[in-house]
Amino acid sequence: MYISQVIMSSLPNIEIVSLLIILTTRKFGLKAFYAVYTFVGCEILTYGLSEWAVNYLYVWAVLCLSIFFIRKIDSAAVYSLVAAIYGLLFGTLCSIPSFLIGGVSLGLAYIISGFWYDILHCIGNLILTAVLYRPLTKALDRALKTA
Repeated sequence: MYISQVIMSSLPNIEIVSLLIILTTRKFGLKAFYAVYTFVGCEILTYGLSEWAVNYLYVWAVLCLSIFFIRKIDSAAVYSLVAAIYGLLFGTLCSIPSFLIGGVSLGLAYIISGFWYDILHCIGNLILTAVLYRPLTKALDRALKTA
């Protein structure tokens, strides 16, 4: 997760972390939280502690828990849709501290200022999950059989 995030960091909100969390949660259930928080820890060690780090402590958990409840479904279309919705809502989820600190006006300003990034996040998650879900699922299954 961490390496993919670093490699793709020059792209605006285009990432495969969402897909990797989907796959990890499908295969390992709530144990996926170990991977999620290892990823978050690596990000904090690399980029420092800031508001985004607080957001990362819960936004990735939202995705992980969402997938946990539907993990028995094996459908690229379903997970592509979930990943797209998650990408679209990412900024809204990250706005929670802004609402708490500065009220409605700051929270809404946060959401509005990041809207286009959320659109890119949505489209990126949709395309990447649609294209990579099956091959990465097969690769993970093969890796787990040989482990």
